[in-house]
Amino acid sequence: MKKPGFLLSAAIAASAVVMLTSCGDYVGKEKTHPLFIKAGTAKTAGNYQEAAQYLEEFLTICPKSAETHFRLAELYGDNLDEPLKAVYHYRKYLELAPNDTTNADEINGFTDLAEKRLYEKLKEKYRDDSAIAALNEELEKTKVRLKSYVDYAKALDNQNKTMKRMLEEHKAKSKSGRRPPIIAAVPSETPAAAGTAGTESSVSQIASANQTTPPSAAAGAQGTTAPGAAAAGSASSSANIGTYTVKAGDTLIGISRKIYGSPKYYRLIAEANKGVIPANMQVRIGQVIKIPQLPPKSR
Repeated sequence: MKKPGFLLSAAIAASAVVMLTSCGDYVGKEKTHPLFIKAGTAKTAGNYQEAAQYLEEFLTICPKSAETHFRLAELYGDNLDEPLKAVYHYRKYLELAPNDTTNADEINGFTDLAEKRLYEKLKEKYRDDSAIAALNEELEKTKVRLKSYVDYAKALDNQNKTMKRMLEEHKAKSKSGRRPPIIAAVPSETPAAAGTAGTESSVSQIASANQTTPPSAAAGAQGTTAPGAAAAGSASSSANIGTYTVKAGDTLIGISRKIYGSPKYYRLIAEANKGVIPANMQVRIGQVIKIPQLPPKSR
């Protein structure tokens, strides 16, 4: 009858020992703890996930163990490809071991590598190739427009210099008593003649180069038929302006550029052809797709 009471007393005593043992009793002596030993054995055997579990369990006993955080950071960064956890444990190590100036630079380097790996994983996870291609095309078009603005500014500067020179000559002739010539208009000297190669000869030419003519209008001017031109009469009251037959080498982005003058409306075409164009947005040669009208704000 006394045996159950003895077991209860032993359990209470063991619990009291655990409660009286603080985390500080393990700091610096982690390697002697059974969980730490099991973690080392598992890592040597290549069981990295198991090793990490033993070390995480040890942290519940002693969360202030800098050594344990460092070991976990190594496991997550070098063996388990979990850079987010690696960054966390490297930072916890530096927080708990502020006096370790010898290894601080090296650990900061490890942290940087883990952060870069985390960035690469997130970039791979959320990458959208078609959107990136569209953005790159828009960037190239923006560069072209920017160059035209620079050329335009140079052309204006040359014209201003020419006007200034002519006004000075006019003023000088007026003072000398000669009858000044009448200046009827801006001189016809072009930026190219003034030493600026490749620029437009007038403001209107540069401005018109930045305007996009709708494909249907351009086709009419050239005597050809744009996609969907046969249905142009009824297109004004319809959501679609016609159809387009896919040719070799066509993509939704390329078709958007052909029809609308910009690649950014490829998703609009995909939406208008649900059930015809698959989720991966791949079109087939000879496939006939609907060409929707642009929203009013996009025109």
